[in-house]
Amino acid sequence: MIPLEAPIGMEDAKALVRTAVGELGTSIEWAGKTERDLGDFSVYVGVIEKFFLRNGSYASLTIVITGDGSSSRVEAIGSGAGDGLLNIGLGAHQAFERDFESALRENGYEWSSSASPAWRTKTSVLPSASERSGAKA
Repeated sequence: MIPLEAPIGMEDAKALVRTAVGELGTSIEWAGKTERDLGDFSVYVGVIEKFFLRNGSYASLTIVITGDGSSSRVEAIGSGAGDGLLNIGLGAHQAFERDFESALRENGYEWSSSASPAWRTKTSVLPSASERSGAKA
């Protein structure tokens, strides 16, 4: 799973996600998307698929964007891409996640310590500063 958070509003975050998805290759297809506005808070869920020649199967990436007008969070979860009785995926869904994260960061979606949206709870699953820097607890 790829969790990213930034002081970028929801609409800008959606635009950056669409741009990043467009840079993932020609075998990308949108499987579906939905969006809900809940007052000042919005939720967007999109699912994309990509064909991986290395194992002859499709991987999917579920992208969830949550946020408001001033900050947002993007999470991406790769799945599928396994083939055969042993469900061997050869790392395709992890590569899909990494490629999406790289494209999103290259287009300007970056974590920032100033990203502290009002809707963020104390039970957030964001990594701590020490986890992001690789320090051991």
